[in-house]
Amino acid sequence: MPAWDPVVRLCHWTLAGLVIFDLVYDDGGYAHRMVGYGAAVVVLLRLGWAALRGHSLKPSIAETRLYVRQLLAGKPPRSHGHDPLGLWMVWLLWILVLLLMVSGWMSRLDMFWGDERIEEVHTVLADLLMTAVAVHVLAVVAMSVIWKENLPAAMVRGRKRPL
Repeated sequence: MPAWDPVVRLCHWTLAGLVIFDLVYDDGGYAHRMVGYGAAVVVLLRLGWAALRGHSLKPSIAETRLYVRQLLAGKPPRSHGHDPLGLWMVWLLWILVLLLMVSGWMSRLDMFWGDERIEEVHTVLADLLMTAVAVHVLAVVAMSVIWKENLPAAMVRGRKRPL
């Protein structure tokens, strides 16, 4: 069954590649900055695509509570796209990418030249993003095992098993 359209998948894998590049090459040089700006553009394009397609990306606290109870009981239901916790993770990752872009941009402004606080904020945000990415990958692996479905392959193909 279709799960993610080509634009969603392209944005996902492009953002993943850009984030990995910037986390590895974190010298603050020109390439690092341009890739960071590119990552922010991908997030904005993805948000625009969701709005254009009428896709709801609004996490539900009630659905999340129910899902967590089912997960803790060992019976998390499969979902068509992102499960409720996955949707929260999507937002966390996007927000961190956008905040990193803003803090990186600010660090280059004359107004903040030499102000180590901006660089410290940028470093903390990068550490948070690395942690969130690790949690995301571990959760994808865990849910792939629990649901007996290769979720990374589904994000490449755009299809999941029928519910």
